[in-house]
Amino acid sequence: MTSPKKLLRRAVLNDTGVQRVASMHPWIFRGNLHQIPHCNPGDIIAFSDRGGNVLGWGLWSDSALCIRVLTFGPKEPDQMALLRERITRALEWRKTWCPGEEAFRWVHGEADGLPGIVADLYGDVLSLQLSAIGWYRHLDDVAKTFRKVRKLSSIVLRNETKHLEKEGIPREVKAVLGEMPTEPLKVRIGSLYELVDIAGGQKTGAYLDVRHIPEVLKPLCKDARVLDCFSYQGHFGLHALAYGASEVVAVEQSQGAIDVARQNLKINGLPDDKMKWLCGNAFDIMRDMDAARERFDIVIMDPPPFSPGKEQLESARRGYKELAVRGLRRLREGGYLVFLSCSHAFTRDMLLETLTEAARDDDTLCRVALEIHQPQDHPALAGVPETDYLKGFVLGVRK
Repeated sequence: MTSPKKLLRRAVLNDTGVQRVASMHPWIFRGNLHQIPHCNPGDIIAFSDRGGNVLGWGLWSDSALCIRVLTFGPKEPDQMALLRERITRALEWRKTWCPGEEAFRWVHGEADGLPGIVADLYGDVLSLQLSAIGWYRHLDDVAKTFRKVRKLSSIVLRNETKHLEKEGIPREVKAVLGEMPTEPLKVRIGSLYELVDIAGGQKTGAYLDVRHIPEVLKPLCKDARVLDCFSYQGHFGLHALAYGASEVVAVEQSQGAIDVARQNLKINGLPDDKMKWLCGNAFDIMRDMDAARERFDIVIMDPPPFSPGKEQLESARRGYKELAVRGLRRLREGGYLVFLSCSHAFTRDMLLETLTEAARDDDTLCRVALEIHQPQDHPALAGVPETDYLKGFVLGVRK
């Protein structure tokens, strides 16, 4: 029986909110409430139907996404006990699906029952993001709990994501436990070693969600000429070279990323005479390649998210289509286009339709050789499409 005092921390849901809970969605929005609770941001609060039946517990926020669900049912959870149990369970999942890997995502937010927490492991250094005030206000305890579950040399907070201000969380990068690494970490990601800047690299240090993709492309790489667009620090291109490519042309807008990629080339002992770097805007460089009639056996397109929200879907479609058309034009007969999208709002079917339209515009027949999803350490939560963000296709091309 919930006490009267605890009922002050109760949000009452409207019919739409009750329906969301019935579908076990981990997010409840302001528009799903009939009555807001009396509490502080970050408090654990109950949520109930209008009949007073407690349906679950979550972390309260003053933002539009006001409740991040921790548990369903009437029993109030112990926050730190729940954290330890769920990060332990999350690590067991990774031991099953990522055996022997040095770098992987340990906690993937809602999919691991911990909305507002992302934790990536690079060797024995943990890179942590806390995007919910209910976790951030217990930052030290959260960090200590991770170190109780696994031995770690340091834990670095990388809080630079969107919407932190809405949660009342400052943007900051700092060591929480141990020391901030003073040099990039040398970590095996996929089949090669890469230098990871925990404090300044993209996301939590590297793009771990695409680390598995070069392996599935390995059969295509022998003696292939490869174009790697949006190459960042060379993950795709360097793997292609290691798998026997005759030449790799890497296109990247950041000279700093190219400099790191050159170091990655050296630490893996790969031949630098087979690697060509082009620094600049991929759209512009592809137009220049059109004029030069360059041809490749494999074209890889891994652009940044063009549609972070539904408002940008049409502009994203246009951008993806232009890239796909230009990529198809650069392919030899029998070549392969690898095209990825990390925009959760741009669905798998939207991407396939856009690629199909691009093939028609190029008078090209494409066969789907492979479909790409996010890896097992970035699991999507069934019934929650917002968590299913990475999609892609490997298309075999017939001119």
